Amino acid sequence: MLQLLDIRKSYRIGPTEVNVLNGVSLEVQQGELVSIMGPSGCGKSTLMNIIGLLDRPSSGSYCLDGSEVTYSNDDALSEIRNRRIGFVFQQYFLLSKLTALENVQLPMVYRGESGPAVRERAMELLQRVGMHERAHHRPAELSGGQQQRVAIARALIGRPAIILADEPTGALDTQVGGEIMELFKTLNSQEGITVVIITHDPGIARQCARVAVMKDGVIVP
Repeated sequence: MLQLLDIRKSYRIGPTEVNVLNGVSLEVQQGELVSIMGPSGCGKSTLMNIIGLLDRPSSGSYCLDGSEVTYSNDDALSEIRNRRIGFVFQQYFLLSKLTALENVQLPMVYRGESGPAVRERAMELLQRVGMHERAHHRPAELSGGQQQRVAIARALIGRPAIILADEPTGALDTQVGGEIMELFKTLNSQEGITVVIITHDPGIARQCARVAVMKDGVIVP
């Protein structure tokens, strides 16, 4: 599914070069449920951005679905992101003026697709995550857990090969966070969707089939 080999990432801040990733190698197979766990500042969110093609490495190679990612064409990268990767973030990033149903449909709008079929799939996904009765509510009318369920439905609408979830339970209480994790596990086991969860929480990480631990910009053995 994805293979990272000796990924390095550095940023220049004034005269200083800051190394964030120091040679990360990681392989994730199709259908896996994997967590990347580590403390704040270890580089895990930077790694997620590279996996999700939101950022590019300073060096190293990245293969997705057997093809090496190249960074010369931003439009091509955007197309891969839109069609192959679903994102779930800690802060949900739902558009406040749109209903839950409209938010879920948004990735398809970016593809230039709309109409009854897209609307029907969005409703099916809202039902799947237990939110169909709130389809016409805006984010301000939803709890944090409900917003995250809508965000998961949005991540699924394009039938992605992989879901990347960055601290998806970080803004939720323990009970609701547990419900969100159960939803991820169900999607993984029943649908075979590859899920990579970025977290600082060992309790969340242990619910995944495999845990990759990050420290100081590398994955430790």
